[in-house]
Amino acid sequence: MFINRATFLVCLFYSFVLSAQTSNWEIVQAMGRGINLGNTLSAPVEGNWAPIVYEQYFVDVAQAGFSNVRIPADFFGSRTDGETSLWSSSANTADQYDGGIEDFTVSPIYLDRVENIIDWSLNQGLYTVLDFHGAELKTEFLETFNSANSSYTHPTSAKRAADLMKFKSIWTQIANRFIDHPAELIFEVVNEPYFELNDDEMDFINLMIIDVIRSTGGNNSNRSIIITGGGANSYQAPSTIGDEVLNYDTNLIASFHYYIPFNFTASSQEQYNDFNWGTNADKSTVDSHFDFVKNWSETNNIPVTLGEFAADNESGYNYNTGVYGNNGGPVSADRIEYHRYIAEQAIDRGFSFSAWCAGNKSTKTIHLRTDNPETNNIYPGVWVEEVKDALLSHGEWPTCYGPYNDEIIRNPDFECGISSQWSFSVLGSAEASLTETENVVYSGQTAAKIDVATSQGYNKVLLSNVIYDGDLNNKTLLIGCYAKSDTENISFKMRIKSLVDGDLIFVPSQVLELSNSYQYYQFEYVVPDLTENIQLQIMTGAHEGSYFFDAFDVQIVDTSLNSTDYNLPFIFVLYPNPTSSKINVKSDKSISQLRIFDIFGRIVLKTNQTKNINIEKFTPGIYSVDLMFLDGSFATKKIIKY
Repeated sequence: MFINRATFLVCLFYSFVLSAQTSNWEIVQAMGRGINLGNTLSAPVEGNWAPIVYEQYFVDVAQAGFSNVRIPADFFGSRTDGETSLWSSSANTADQYDGGIEDFTVSPIYLDRVENIIDWSLNQGLYTVLDFHGAELKTEFLETFNSANSSYTHPTSAKRAADLMKFKSIWTQIANRFIDHPAELIFEVVNEPYFELNDDEMDFINLMIIDVIRSTGGNNSNRSIIITGGGANSYQAPSTIGDEVLNYDTNLIASFHYYIPFNFTASSQEQYNDFNWGTNADKSTVDSHFDFVKNWSETNNIPVTLGEFAADNESGYNYNTGVYGNNGGPVSADRIEYHRYIAEQAIDRGFSFSAWCAGNKSTKTIHLRTDNPETNNIYPGVWVEEVKDALLSHGEWPTCYGPYNDEIIRNPDFECGISSQWSFSVLGSAEASLTETENVVYSGQTAAKIDVATSQGYNKVLLSNVIYDGDLNNKTLLIGCYAKSDTENISFKMRIKSLVDGDLIFVPSQVLELSNSYQYYQFEYVVPDLTENIQLQIMTGAHEGSYFFDAFDVQIVDTSLNSTDYNLPFIFVLYPNPTSSKINVKSDKSISQLRIFDIFGRIVLKTNQTKNINIEKFTPGIYSVDLMFLDGSFATKKIIKY
């Protein structure tokens, strides 16, 4: 069968691009530091609670150095037609509800305005969070879940069914409106539900809205979605998200808000009167709470964003009127320090953040917006400069950030420390120790050092990585590392410990002889069918002396792609693929010639080599590789150069 090479490569490139999607962890890192466009689209009418927003706002935010804007918006009230109050709130009347998603329509004029504002933000290169937020959201929806409120409706009532359908309908319209918007637009299911919803109810709503968003397709198929839990507020909110939700979707980001201690952060109000913050005890409390979130994030493999935090303006100052509050408020230096420390500790732990700001009319002001675009800079500077600088100037993104479930070898270069993702065991009569070294490294700052004082056998001193349980069917692994020793006549082995169809299997490499300088060592492992998990182990117990290891890597050869594309009756593998520099050919037939064609069908390389074929100078893209065999047969495969 003849296949047009150009058509084949274009289709392949499209599928490759789709698979190279940015992970949620990378998105959270890219979000970095941000600010809320508070009280603007969440007000009953834009301009009621905060200044009307103009495009210049997003220019200001981007030029200041922020990377994200969270846009709270309400879609209830006058913005959506359809009444749920027509339905019974009595228990066991759910079967009376016969409405549908079409009964509730968001104003297209309001959707146009929301889209206009979101596009302003995206056009400035800002990650943009559309947060479902607002007073009507609470009164028309969230409060109906809280038995302590007069608007409570029974979970089995027709009104509850109608309420849920309205929320679902709104989210369907939002998702459809933004179906083609880029990944930099992120959806947040609902703001602070924990005051009204328990954890089970919030889990249900999270699952419902995730399904709604995904079902619309397009870019919503893998768009990042911010969720939180019900029942517990502040830093504890993510911990109430159920496992069913966490395991349901791979593109989720967890959110929490932080206004602790409220006596300080809201101290311009009469009932609160703590104007000072910043003692060691104050900061220790933050550290403890943020560590709780970080541990939850790492345990559940979900990145985190700090969606809101802030403290009231200095002494209750109103930037709109130029008057200080009647009840006092935070000391200026302490307010600045609060913003600085929260931002620093969030960034240090790998949380992106969006500080709360509702403009010059608000009790919490960072950006000095006005209603008039012509007088946008009427105040000295566009910002409360000291607070803005505090948010931007401190904190360092962690080196050891991100998920590990998609990595066969975690912490491969020991930059996160030897105890992170690695374990060390000494068995039998062997004696050995594991330390990290900064003096003898191949790359980066850290390498692992194993000192064997008493030897017994290779398998008696083991350095083991964590277990990987991803799908490795039809894969061959090329596992490599850099290693050396300052001891003569010393060697080690790599080994894969695997669970295959319920049985433990151990497959070691050949003996790998070390020298006194770093060399690259590689072990090829063909993954058996029905493999459930694998674990990399390094065996150093056969010889006394010092071993150094650094910069592990894995190349994955997908034999399902390389050996069956054309139903070949023989094995033909190209690896690594994709590659940046070299390819190798593996076949059970003798090769006479290899030719590489670009996407236009032009020959760019002709050789009879099968190892270390250099394509480093090729333009990134997709190429086809034609092989002629000594028996006169030929085959064609693809390679991706990045």
